[in-house]
Amino acid sequence: MATEQLSAADVIASANAARQNLANLERELQDEIDVIDFTAFKAKRQLTAEENTRRRERRATQAEVREGFRVLAFVTARRLDETAEVKKLLRDITTINDGLQDDLAKLKKLENYAKVAAKVADTLAKAAERLAQAAAKALL
Repeated sequence: MATEQLSAADVIASANAARQNLANLERELQDEIDVIDFTAFKAKRQLTAEENTRRRERRATQAEVREGFRVLAFVTARRLDETAEVKKLLRDITTINDGLQDDLAKLKKLENYAKVAAKVADTLAKAAERLAQAAAKALL
């Protein structure tokens, strides 16, 4: 069975739809909790045992929905990793990184050559200075 290759846009659209569904569910749960709280507040009383139970159940479900957001994020990231666009991007980044590694190696060689050239130039400058001093003494 061949698996359909989704585009990054498809994965993101699907994740956004799932996220919206989770957000709607969380809002509905919060609305139910607010109704429970407001009903007791309007009646100027504490929550009943049944209201406390319903409220705890809604809060527990909200926690599960929030966990669903985290799971959705990880699943979306994994699905994005499988898209052709992300795979190409990773290949391109690897190619660029390899090129940068080569450039760095060349720059390190140039740095070493520059150090050697600086030493040679320093040695030549010192030798020229000594020759100049010797020539100046010979003329005196």
